[in-house]
Amino acid sequence: MKTMMLGLKEGEHVKVHCTKRTFNMEKDFEISVTVEDTDQLLSGAWLNISIIQVFATALSELCFHDDCHPNSIGFMCPEMISATMLKSDADRILLYMTRSMSALSSKTFILCPYYEKSHWMLLVLCLSKREVYKFDSQQKKRNLMIKEPLNNAFRSYKRLGGQSKGTKLTWIPAQCAQQPGSLDCGYYVMRFMYDIIMNHGNSQDLTKDFSRTLPYSAEEINEVKDFWADYFMNNVEFLA
Repeated sequence: MKTMMLGLKEGEHVKVHCTKRTFNMEKDFEISVTVEDTDQLLSGAWLNISIIQVFATALSELCFHDDCHPNSIGFMCPEMISATMLKSDADRILLYMTRSMSALSSKTFILCPYYEKSHWMLLVLCLSKREVYKFDSQQKKRNLMIKEPLNNAFRSYKRLGGQSKGTKLTWIPAQCAQQPGSLDCGYYVMRFMYDIIMNHGNSQDLTKDFSRTLPYSAEEINEVKDFWADYFMNNVEFLA
């Protein structure tokens, strides 16, 4: 992959096509990936949002096309629900989250990679149980900007379905692997998503399935890097 990207100059990018189905968008779009993005992935540096987008796209395609993996999982776009977007266009993001819940109402889990204050975490929404599991590889008390908008989107989703009761989400900290360094959060979010789809797609209770707090091994992190690279190399489009 590094060799493939060598022809790009600093600041230039390639694109990966993403269908509107993947993140419940209004139309298909392109994910831009720069040589700096791939260098960060290969070197273990902090991950940009495009890397997480491509990884979630790869997992979504796996769920959609492979009968061996559960099709009970949906995704929200990490760029759309980021703290930056919530600050700049709150009303549009509220509509996006509500629309996503409606589109994914049959799914067991909705995976929401979330970025705020230079930290990645994974929020897993279970609509049927009215719960949000918070997978945070640096567990501490956080006043998340997304909490109130996601709660409001859930209330809107329930009311659209004609329900006025049971419109409150319960937020549950999940016991999960804890990162040893300050730059590892993006890799841990990728691994959390990977483990849920590969091993716990039909789980009845993720808090029982995840009990580990020890860090992931280098082999476990390299496995998700390799998964990302395989998908990227098979789907990248170089700009003319």
